[in-house]
Amino acid sequence: MKTRYLVAAALAATLAIVPAFAGTSKPFEGAMKDAWITGKVEAVYTLNEHLNPFAIATDVDGGVVHLTGTVKNDIDRDLAGELAKGIDGVVEVENDLQIDEAQAGAAADEAAGNGRDFGTWVDDATTTATVKSKLVSNGNIKGLQIDVDTKDDVVTLSGRVETAEQSKLAEELARNTGDVKEVRNNLVVDPA
Repeated sequence: MKTRYLVAAALAATLAIVPAFAGTSKPFEGAMKDAWITGKVEAVYTLNEHLNPFAIATDVDGGVVHLTGTVKNDIDRDLAGELAKGIDGVVEVENDLQIDEAQAGAAADEAAGNGRDFGTWVDDATTTATVKSKLVSNGNIKGLQIDVDTKDDVVTLSGRVETAEQSKLAEELARNTGDVKEVRNNLVVDPA
């Protein structure tokens, strides 16, 4: 999991550098804009712990994102589509992701092993993904350093933040997500 975050950080850093050069030349158009969108979509998938970015192929043409490959279940397929729709510049998403039956069975087994039915497990996984996305996209928090776990609509935040204000903001972002009943804030303030 740590490798995924390192890859995501490298992708995010690369995507953050490009706008600095964009102001010195023409705005992104055509193939360059499509490549930019592709990079952003793939970065979002890398940051999402519920999707396997290596199993999803992203092709962009004229701002239309075409998704192919495999995911564990319908929820992940819908999640991938919704995340792509949220990227600036995306005109449309053609979601042709297929359900990998082997992955779906493993997900059901994992849910059963956690004492939750599959529907509850999927709901918790969706909540975790939504909270994590909010944290990563908020410029006031280093969301990659925060671990999010959800069980029975109770979100637990752990990791490190630089200030008490960041800890409180992370807690509020989690609290204001979907059907979250409670937030357990285990974040450590470490002004490194």
